[in-house]
Amino acid sequence: MKHLLLSFLVSASLIACTDASKKNETTETKATTVEHIYKPTYTDNFKIGDQKNVLLVEQFHKVLFEKDFKQAGEMISDTALFNNEDGSTLKGKAAILDYMQKSFAEITFKNYHITAILSVVGENGHQWVDVWDDAELVTPDGKSQKYQWVDAFRIDNGKIVHFVGFGKAVK
Repeated sequence: MKHLLLSFLVSASLIACTDASKKNETTETKATTVEHIYKPTYTDNFKIGDQKNVLLVEQFHKVLFEKDFKQAGEMISDTALFNNEDGSTLKGKAAILDYMQKSFAEITFKNYHITAILSVVGENGHQWVDVWDDAELVTPDGKSQKYQWVDAFRIDNGKIVHFVGFGKAVK
């Protein structure tokens, strides 16, 4: 009787494992054959990118919070393009550094937190780091406001070459 019960349990386990693997294969197959409603114009087949790019973006944030604009400039290419949340576009390292100095010199970032950060590579070879983050911004008069951002950094040869940023105050 023990052998019969043991045989039954082993058989049930094997069947369960086989069914689970079939379900996973079916789910993976369906995921790769999805017809999108809207066709992306940039790329639609991203792969996970180099974690060194994530570290570059984290370091970029760190030096900005420390107001070390010289070191931040070393991370930006000479021909970089920044598309800011206010709709403005900055072209070139000099313009970007000037903007950062004017915008961030008087602000203190507190309680900075990254919700998600990932490095991706598009079909065209472009390497991006996407960041969802938040912090408390403190102005010189001591007023504080929590902000949330969604930013994308394109990295090429270890430098930031393009930035697209969106942010909003949290009420």
